[in-house]
Amino acid sequence: MLKRIFILLFLSNLIINFSYSQFTGSIRPEKPRLVVGIVVEQMRQEYLDRFWDDFGDKGFKKLAINGTYFKNAHLNYSLTQTSPGYATIVTGAEPSGHGIVSDYWYIPLTGEKEKSIESNKSYSVTGIKKQRLSYSPENLFSATYSDEAKLFSKGKSKIISLSLNPLGAILSGGYTADAAYWFDDKSGKWISNTYYMEELPDWVDTINARKSPEKFLERQWKPLMDIEKYTQTLPDTNIYEFGIYGTYKTFPYDYKEIRKYVRDFELINLIPEGNTLTTDFAIAALLNENLGENEYTDFLFINYSVTENIGNLYGPQSVELMDAYLRLDNDLGHLITVLEETVGKNNFILYLTSNCGVSEVPQYLTDNKMPAGYFRQHYIKALLNSYLRVIYGEGNWILDFNNNQIYLNRVLIEDSQIPLRDFQNTVAGFIINSKGIANAITSYNMQNNVFLEGIPLKMQNSYNPKRSGDIMISLSPGWIEDMTNVVAHNSGYTYDTHIPLVWYGWKVRRQTIYDEINITNIAPTISMILNTPKPALSTGISMPQVFIGK
Repeated sequence: MLKRIFILLFLSNLIINFSYSQFTGSIRPEKPRLVVGIVVEQMRQEYLDRFWDDFGDKGFKKLAINGTYFKNAHLNYSLTQTSPGYATIVTGAEPSGHGIVSDYWYIPLTGEKEKSIESNKSYSVTGIKKQRLSYSPENLFSATYSDEAKLFSKGKSKIISLSLNPLGAILSGGYTADAAYWFDDKSGKWISNTYYMEELPDWVDTINARKSPEKFLERQWKPLMDIEKYTQTLPDTNIYEFGIYGTYKTFPYDYKEIRKYVRDFELINLIPEGNTLTTDFAIAALLNENLGENEYTDFLFINYSVTENIGNLYGPQSVELMDAYLRLDNDLGHLITVLEETVGKNNFILYLTSNCGVSEVPQYLTDNKMPAGYFRQHYIKALLNSYLRVIYGEGNWILDFNNNQIYLNRVLIEDSQIPLRDFQNTVAGFIINSKGIANAITSYNMQNNVFLEGIPLKMQNSYNPKRSGDIMISLSPGWIEDMTNVVAHNSGYTYDTHIPLVWYGWKVRRQTIYDEINITNIAPTISMILNTPKPALSTGISMPQVFIGK
């Protein structure tokens, strides 16, 4: 009797598996043939929920409903800028480990600032001529998960990374990318450089020859819906927006008119068509590079930077930002459809996340009786310099004060026979009393203490002794540096750290998870499902709960 029951159960399982494979079109392979990593810059997690009712059924909603949706994913460091986010996602390490502590850092020996992707070894490749363009991933202290996978496959995996912004394209692609592409807003073309190739592939030249950016800039930007339906935003005429070049703040936006005051193709970075251009190029890369067509897992990194630029100019409560996300939703729907039709849902895995959140407009908060403000760091720097001259005498004691970092003149301090630790404590003690500053921690304390929670832990996770300053500060909640943009992201507070994370495709369970997780978990999770070594500096934890059979 037991034998008969066992046989019936076995046959039932075979029928279920056969039926599933017939329904889906294929049986899931042991590992995905393609990993698609999508980063939407400056996307708060709450955007996914706030705009939910107005999204279509093929983009954000499809991913969240049919995949694993983490509603409580966070960054765990304080300098939540663009570059550290990209590096953290692909290395599984905090900035203290992977070394990309900010978008740029000060070099005391030279007195210059170095960009996160700066290099002196590469030239641009435009298909027409070469010019100096010093970008590469060489400032990363860690390999990425795709680097490890490519080494494991003996170079047979293919890695393509792209973004309008070279930051996303280069940092996502890692050291071993076959190609990283970004948009040149002077020529209106997709380009790369000699770190990756000597000349552009024919398919890229073909796309550039279509002159799509020129065609996009013949359009107008009008709301996708009737303006009164944007109930999740402030009115289009609200006072908290800077707008395009401080002039264009309300719908409609006539691109031809705006271009009279804009150089070359810069406007592409500030309008929804920039996301469409990115999507179209990603699809072209997928098809022309034959990604996901063999047993060796390929990687496609797609990074959307327009959302960051629109958010900076209009803020998180604007009609413009919401409309940009509704249009991006359509672009994602198109991309997902192409992936499913060409690669097959069971053959690729996709994750969508962000590199940072964003603050509210401080004036909007204060008008609603909330604590907030603008930190005048140049004014505070002048006061600090005056204070130090009174105590220690004349001298250029502060080399740089930017990026929530203070770099001291260590040569002068040493020549003056002042203990560095005492000097740092003096500066930190003064600066903590400045309005708008919540924390000030010296590099000595960063290196000699272990912070276990709160903002000090996040500040320590942003600190690297090779690149960070002598004192790191953290502004108070609601405060941002005084700048032309109406918002910023450079804190460890929830509005800057809480970002979406959705998995979709190969063996991904259909579920919503509310447990808090660190975005460093993405890299080791990919390594786990590919059975490849995780990046050496990764501190993240793999998440088998995302997948069926794990």
